[in-house]
Amino acid sequence: MKIKKVKARKIINSIVEYALEVSIETDKGVFKSSVPKGTSTGTHEVIEYTGGIDKAVKNVNTKIKRSLVRTKINSLKDILEYEKKTEKYGGNVTLAITYSLLRAFAAEKKVPVWKLFTKKKKIPAVLNKIIGGGEHAGKNSPSFQEFLVLQKISDIEKNMDIYAKVKKDWGHHGRDLEGGWVIDVSDEKALKILRSYNKKFKIGIDAAASEFYKNGKYVYRNISPIKKSGRMELPNKNKDQLQQIKFIKMLHEKYDIYFIEDPLDEEDFRGFAELTKKMGKDCLIVGDDLFATCPERLKKGIKLGACNAVIVKPNQIGSLKKTIEFVELAKKYKYKTIISHRSGETNDDMLADLSVGLQIPIMKIGIGGGERVSKINRLLEIKGE
Repeated sequence: MKIKKVKARKIINSIVEYALEVSIETDKGVFKSSVPKGTSTGTHEVIEYTGGIDKAVKNVNTKIKRSLVRTKINSLKDILEYEKKTEKYGGNVTLAITYSLLRAFAAEKKVPVWKLFTKKKKIPAVLNKIIGGGEHAGKNSPSFQEFLVLQKISDIEKNMDIYAKVKKDWGHHGRDLEGGWVIDVSDEKALKILRSYNKKFKIGIDAAASEFYKNGKYVYRNISPIKKSGRMELPNKNKDQLQQIKFIKMLHEKYDIYFIEDPLDEEDFRGFAELTKKMGKDCLIVGDDLFATCPERLKKGIKLGACNAVIVKPNQIGSLKKTIEFVELAKKYKYKTIISHRSGETNDDMLADLSVGLQIPIMKIGIGGGERVSKINRLLEIKGE
């Protein structure tokens, strides 16, 4: 594959910040890609742009351009190996180039991108965000960041129906950064709302607990009252590790939660291991900030028995090659993999092709906003190919 031109420019993402778009031109056409960014980012994520976005554009249009037009790309392996030459410029620079190369190479081979990785087409289920809270919503919203419903892609209209009903029935303050409805309720009330529409759907939470972990305590914004000694009382809003584990376990048992992401602080491997031991047979205990799509951190989790599922976000690690290594390691040790959007999304739909290509069984995605819908529509397109 001969690369004729390489060009970068700034575009605007879904949280009204700049993102990098990279265009690569070959004899088959021009192929563009962009990469999202997170808002509630884990401390172990790589730098997105070394020196900032303007420096990233300049680096692509000068140094990387000169290098790439001289590089022979004749296989998927060549694309993944080229990442070593760009990693010093930032993770989002590397991935934007990689994604554009994947699109160009797929056109060369006359196949969709996902077929560069596998011949077996298996469409993931979608884990759609319905209610939003945490750092992505208002100060009176739930402390947990996401309340979700899992559905096969063929049944996504059921989630669309719940999404519409939450808007109509509960009032809202608009959508949060990932398309979830913002409502002023406690975490338990948000779960009660989801369950009120269907008793059998698989539901989930992303607590993003590191965001409200302060000085050794999980500090909740508001919390539902409980009946104690014949009267209603408000529980303590500040919980230590043991109280947090007990609280999560209670919510799981009461509301039959299938998916529980980041219920503890991102450094608490042993707490995650304790939760997995207590609840892992009945639900997914999912590490996101805990692992940050980093194979080395996952190895530590495996050794300690922390979690039975992982979030996959390529730009956390800034390399598709390392993302693949992470996914393969997770699968080897029977961890379920869930590929996920970010809060600062673009309209790029590569996430869908990667979910199918890497045989990831669940895609976590918002159901509102064009930057989210583009990924869902690409899944539907792949399903029909």
